[in-house]
Amino acid sequence: MNPSIDPAAAKGAAGAPVVDISVGSRFYAFDLARELLSRGMLRHLHTGYPSIAAGRFGLPRKPFRSVWSHEPINRALSFLWRKGFITRCFDAPLSARFDSIVSRRLRPGADLFIGFSSQSLRSLQVARRLGMVTILERGSTHIEWQRSILQEEAEATGLSVEVPSVRSVERELAEYQTTDYIAVPTRFVADTFVARGIAPRKLLLNPYGVDLTRFSGAAYPARPARKELRVIFVGRVGIRKGVHHLIEAVRRVPNAHLTIVGPLEPGIERLLRRDRVRVTGHVPGRELPAHYADADVLCMLSLEEGLTQVIAQAMAMGLPIIATPNTGAAELITDGREGFLVPVRDPQAAAEKMSLLAEDPELRLAMGAKARARVEKGFSWADYGSRAVQTYLRIVGAASMAGGAS
Repeated sequence: MNPSIDPAAAKGAAGAPVVDISVGSRFYAFDLARELLSRGMLRHLHTGYPSIAAGRFGLPRKPFRSVWSHEPINRALSFLWRKGFITRCFDAPLSARFDSIVSRRLRPGADLFIGFSSQSLRSLQVARRLGMVTILERGSTHIEWQRSILQEEAEATGLSVEVPSVRSVERELAEYQTTDYIAVPTRFVADTFVARGIAPRKLLLNPYGVDLTRFSGAAYPARPARKELRVIFVGRVGIRKGVHHLIEAVRRVPNAHLTIVGPLEPGIERLLRRDRVRVTGHVPGRELPAHYADADVLCMLSLEEGLTQVIAQAMAMGLPIIATPNTGAAELITDGREGFLVPVRDPQAAAEKMSLLAEDPELRLAMGAKARARVEKGFSWADYGSRAVQTYLRIVGAASMAGGAS
């Protein structure tokens, strides 16, 4: 799980792949870019962020190839969507616009092109014509699997659920077919691709990392062994994240209090008006450690995602985890050791684990210490970068050998 590579050796090694990355926003692509840059492997980072923002994320401006209008447009439309003025129909055309611009900017000279799903179809096609090995980064489950489970939840609950559009599904399916490889963060996600007919050999598994310096409980007072349970949720607040099941679970635990941190999806507000529930809305990333430090446990009851990065962040802050397997948490925690895995759509199971932690402060403190130790061994961003580099060396080398044989 944790192969290592000497950055200096990688930087100077003959034949180390040269990489282009394309991402409409930021996600974990900037973390990957930093790791590749430290090894002398990054050529260009195509992004919707302006190059002036590079320094905020520990990157120089030189590799930036900014589609500077993309992120401001995306944020403006997302704001209007959250306020209920428009539907989410802008995702597909906005992604296609970004992809079209990047595809026209690609040039020969890179060995590997990494594009993020839903926004890379034309770029993948151009990159392959330029002789690059291509990887599609998919942070969630197979899009048809995702659409299916979200439609099921809408039908079962009568709630408004954001479901990928037909256009988005068609675009991603075309990307799956076009690319050489698909990078996924967990076995849970990989299984949804295999179930939909994607060959296992096409999947590259690499769990995400966490900034162990930024997310560290060392800068905060030790958690008291109180006889109440402070539960935290971090992420986009909506049905896909299982927030409705989380609120029900907290309702069943009399001494549990829930803090919800993240931007609200349209129509979710009415579900949040409950006793013992506090909603902060979106907070800047620099404020997240303080919110984790004030909590006793992170609870994520998502219906579907790849590997939510907040799980590793909370673990690094010394929090135990209660999560469904559909969050990808099984990649990071062992049930009963660093936290608990509970079935999806089962608020009673989550409530029972909350009650156990509420009644036994020493147990949650011990689990939190094990959670920190777990991410320290193999889940820093440097570990993630090392695994990625080893994979890139392997697949680019295999492509070179195949080309030579032909």
